[in-house]
Amino acid sequence: MKTQIVAYVGAALVLVGLWLFLLFVPLHREHVNLAAQTVEAQQQLDDFKRIMNELPGFMKARESLRLRKAALSSKLYTKDDILKLFDQLKRQAQKQNMLITEISPSVEELLYLNSIVPDSSQPQFLNINLNLKGGYISFGRFVGQVEQSRYFRGLNYCKVIGSKDTRDDIQLQLGFKALLGGIEGKV
Repeated sequence: MKTQIVAYVGAALVLVGLWLFLLFVPLHREHVNLAAQTVEAQQQLDDFKRIMNELPGFMKARESLRLRKAALSSKLYTKDDILKLFDQLKRQAQKQNMLITEISPSVEELLYLNSIVPDSSQPQFLNINLNLKGGYISFGRFVGQVEQSRYFRGLNYCKVIGSKDTRDDIQLQLGFKALLGGIEGKV
């Protein structure tokens, strides 16, 4: 009988061992994995709630930026504004007793400006070349006025054609970069 008890106990221990390794350990691992997945899901849910709470602020900021972009875009030149800029340059020259004989942005540049999407987020610039007639002092005053204008973004070149002894009007050339946006302001 003793061997039978030892055999039963041994069989019971083997069954418990098999049950432990075949059923309990995999179930325990699955339980640990599910617990980890639950923690991860809870973190994702918390992140989602935080994002949902912040969403109205993001939407408001987005709308504010959209309105600001529209306001800034509305200050950019249209094709008619380029003509207004040319008229303003002519008026400034006339105030200084200068005569503009030619205003010439390059054809390639005008074609490029015409081809780009008007809702561009980058500011647009136009290189303007002026041929003028007048005196040195008048030219200096005219250049000073142009440099004080809101559209002025840099001088490309300045050329005087004639001698200092000439009593008649001299030929002058001025090239500068203009920001395509609001010409109002300083004149």
